[in-house]
Amino acid sequence: MRVSKIGIVCLLVLTGLFSCKKEIIQQVVYDNIIYQVDTVAIYENALEKDRLKTPLQFISSVYSNLYFSSIPSNILDNLVLYRQSIGDKGLVNEMIINAMLEDPLVLINIPDDVAMRSDVSEFITTTYLRFYLRYPTEYEAYGLRELIESDTEMSAVDVYRAFLLSNEYQFY
Repeated sequence: MRVSKIGIVCLLVLTGLFSCKKEIIQQVVYDNIIYQVDTVAIYENALEKDRLKTPLQFISSVYSNLYFSSIPSNILDNLVLYRQSIGDKGLVNEMIINAMLEDPLVLINIPDDVAMRSDVSEFITTTYLRFYLRYPTEYEAYGLRELIESDTEMSAVDVYRAFLLSNEYQFY
């Protein structure tokens, strides 16, 4: 009898220890999500840009400045291979930029000549911020304003082409 009472007590104790567990459910609430969007630095002048863009960076920045979207990977791969296959990098850059500037999807993102000439100062400021990530100096703004106002054949596409092919645009 003693063995059976001890066995029953042990069985009850073991059953009590292992059968009564409270299930804990933890709920996580996200109320402050950070998407890690980097801010873009505004440069004071061109001298602060001292790092040359890689071919990937250059092509990606041209595409994003003209299309206002990131470049698809298949297009980027093709353009990088195309750029590497020709020795004259300046010529390849010009060919890529000219092809993009002729795309109708890009032309809708470029102001027409009437809009450019109606507010030349605003056009110059937004163009400098768009391509160089800085405000123009007074001398740069004056020179470009005089050039636009004196040359009636100059279009906004010509100005964009000049900015994209400049030495400053190749640096960050």
